[in-house]
Amino acid sequence: MVGFIGYGNMGSMLIRKFIEEKALKPQEIIVSTRTKSKLQNLKEIYKDINIAEDNKDLAKRAKYIFICVKQPEVKGVLDEIKDFLDSDRHIISLAGAITIENIEKIFPGQVSKVTPTVLSEINEGVTLIAHNEKVKEENKKYIESLFEKISKVKRITEEDFPFAVEITSCAPGFLSSIFNEFMKSSLKHNKTLREDEVKDMLVYTIYSTAKLIYERNLAFEDVIEKVATKGGITEEGVKVLEKHLTPIFDEVFEKTLEKRRMIKEKADELFKS
Repeated sequence: MVGFIGYGNMGSMLIRKFIEEKALKPQEIIVSTRTKSKLQNLKEIYKDINIAEDNKDLAKRAKYIFICVKQPEVKGVLDEIKDFLDSDRHIISLAGAITIENIEKIFPGQVSKVTPTVLSEINEGVTLIAHNEKVKEENKKYIESLFEKISKVKRITEEDFPFAVEITSCAPGFLSSIFNEFMKSSLKHNKTLREDEVKDMLVYTIYSTAKLIYERNLAFEDVIEKVATKGGITEEGVKVLEKHLTPIFDEVFEKTLEKRRMIKEKADELFKS
């Protein structure tokens, strides 16, 4: 049985998508959360899904245990269930700042770290996965097969997570911010088209550009060359972007990676006590 401790945004999305894409049947899932009322609607939709009495009950019944709670709560959950975890159990943590090493201080068994993506809502995007050396090969394949139903899976080392998360899990937010500013600026120079019309054209152009790059295996420079002909209008805009965007993105990565480091330090402190 596959257990989910926590039923927030990510936990609820994974449960729903795994069922929708037939990666799991409702009767193969057991869920635990502090606020039981959150699960009433889930039980109404999926009558065969299992609702645990508490986290300990879930740990007794589930072989695979997804920890979907907020990062400050992870240690408390692990302390609560540790006496019910044997070598056959497999912990899958979604808490980005909690290292596998910290989890192993409480449960020295099979541990995987996963960073899903909001793009799994449409069965797209990249899910990052790292396993410790104790995870059995069949269990690696099983966990990865679940996420392959709703995304592309990239197995990496835990050391690569901070940077890889920026370009997968965080990127939809970054890109949306960029194109939101692009749209707002474009509206300043337009007196006739409505905002919804501009958004519709822009979103479809973004989608089509990404599809072109992906399906034709093009470099970004290939698209620029196709559109920004020498001496043309697009070239003028590209020059401005190339001049100003590099330092902006340097600062983005500096700020986010530093914030990630600070959050990790706080998480490490929790596991010292």
